[in-house]
Amino acid sequence: MAARKGYDAGLAVGAEAEVMAMKRLVINADDFGWSEAVTEGILGAHLRGIVTSTTLMANLEGAEDALARARQEAPTLGIGLHLTLTEGRPLAPPAEVEALVDGGGRLRRSLAGLFCGVRRSRRIRQAVARELEAQAAWAHDHGLKITHLDSHKHVHLHPALLPEVIALARRHGVRAIRTTVETDLPNLGRLLPKQWRMRERVAQWVRARVARRWGRAAQRAVRQAGLVTTDWFFGVRATGGLSGALLCHLMTHAADGTGEVMVHPGLLEDRRARTTRLAESRPRELEAVEDPAVRAAAEARGWRLVTFEELTRE
Repeated sequence: MAARKGYDAGLAVGAEAEVMAMKRLVINADDFGWSEAVTEGILGAHLRGIVTSTTLMANLEGAEDALARARQEAPTLGIGLHLTLTEGRPLAPPAEVEALVDGGGRLRRSLAGLFCGVRRSRRIRQAVARELEAQAAWAHDHGLKITHLDSHKHVHLHPALLPEVIALARRHGVRAIRTTVETDLPNLGRLLPKQWRMRERVAQWVRARVARRWGRAAQRAVRQAGLVTTDWFFGVRATGGLSGALLCHLMTHAADGTGEVMVHPGLLEDRRARTTRLAESRPRELEAVEDPAVRAAAEARGWRLVTFEELTRE
């Protein structure tokens, strides 16, 4: 009888461990290196909050400092590469990426222009490939073991760009890529910022639907290539609108499996540095990911907070 009880107890422990293994969550802070305020916020979000991972914008001026600070202050923070084609200056030789830059030598900020160009122009596709390679090479030269690839404004998921990103991952030994299979949550609209007008809510909903469609196709392609990605993703619908209450809701209602939550924490920047719509929301998102109630909700539901590197080892 005692042996039977021990056997049953062993089965229970094993079953519990299996369930825990199926509930893994990467909390990724985008835009590492965007500015001192963003870098500071992301480091704090890891040290005091639930952020496990970040992605570095290698072509921005703050990238080198962000990487150095992470090594010194947050050695357990997973760091991937936030591929960038619409912000900052290119890292590739100017003559090789002339099709991507404006008169001032900066990457053009138009998503529509980029997407139209990569569909229609072989020259632009070649310039994109050269710039992506230059960003990955910069990371390699600075000693970064890239945990995964994602991109600014999710450009890597465009059907004309994804094959090049998969090839880039293979060349550089990167084993994971973000895919944006945006998950639905019940009653999510009630938790989005009350100040968001209907037009903004609809725009976010449309972005999330496009991200989901591209994300599903990308998920299949990434897995067929033998690389790792998550089962689901959350963040597009609520970009700029995350709160502690919303994250607790997510922890409670998200499906089991492996998920990624995209966040954008940061400190409040100087007004002159506020170049995106996220400038005002970053401090609120920092407060959300540092909220003890969010960690408690994750623990109550059995979520194991991990990095992409941990996913590739399992």
